[in-house]
Amino acid sequence: MPRHQFALYEIRMRKIQEPKSYRQVYCFNPRKDDLFEVYTKFLVDGVGTKGATVEKSERYARLHSLEESGRTLWFTVESGRYGTRGKVVDTETGDDAYEIQDDDAAAYPLRQALFVPTVGDFALWATEVIGHTSAIGSLSPMFRDWFKERYDSERLSVDINYFQDTNAWTKFIEESSLQEITYITRERDGDDRSVGTRVQEHRIKAARRLRLPRDWIKRAIEKKLPPDSVFSVSGLPEADEVRLQIERGGRSRTIVVDRDWPRFNYALEGPRDGPPGDDVFRREVLSEVGASLEYLGADRGAWMI
Repeated sequence: MPRHQFALYEIRMRKIQEPKSYRQVYCFNPRKDDLFEVYTKFLVDGVGTKGATVEKSERYARLHSLEESGRTLWFTVESGRYGTRGKVVDTETGDDAYEIQDDDAAAYPLRQALFVPTVGDFALWATEVIGHTSAIGSLSPMFRDWFKERYDSERLSVDINYFQDTNAWTKFIEESSLQEITYITRERDGDDRSVGTRVQEHRIKAARRLRLPRDWIKRAIEKKLPPDSVFSVSGLPEADEVRLQIERGGRSRTIVVDRDWPRFNYALEGPRDGPPGDDVFRREVLSEVGASLEYLGADRGAWMI
């Protein structure tokens, strides 16, 4: 499974209790507020270089860098979780390097991009995913809460959902081969948060020059592929998340199936000895966003990409 990936989300504004009353993102109220400017202010003032927390899920994020280009925000946040005691260990010597306290967060730099068009009722947010680490669980609730404080009197709210380009993904899946499937289970011993969460992974890869059964892709997406039907070992726990790595024409993508709707991650290929550079992130994000807009028949000029 590619270690570095990115996911695409859509951001919309609407009236509270009116699910389909989506507003134009560049002018969503009588004052003609623009999501591009509003989100920039959220990053600078709501998150900032000091950072902010989401107490319910014990997540933290702070702004590392921000760059504007046309109607696109390229930014990096450092995000992580806190609330669990532990230690940082020097893996070469085995010595303890640092004691992690309850209010310490191991934060990782995660690259982001927000595309806000001059026409249309949704913006696109590309967010980097490294292994099991992402900024989705921190930035999404932070922005919802920050937006609500400022626009509750206008009865406006924010919807942030997976961006599903169904036609493009259906075509990719139909022509893809299954390379790897991973079942992920998260467990906590008791209710004591200081214990932390244990992650179990059960993975199967295709042998060289072979592929896993193609029908597993559809069955997994439909949540009809239990681990007992894949592994010879019986009694495996029900998975919280299933990840399928598929490939077509040398390009790799990941389908993530969990308790919500299936979502799709796009691979970021980097050097063997390090992460993909910023140029790779921007190139791949622009490529996928551009392709999705073309499938939708959207005016790329309005997105300035």
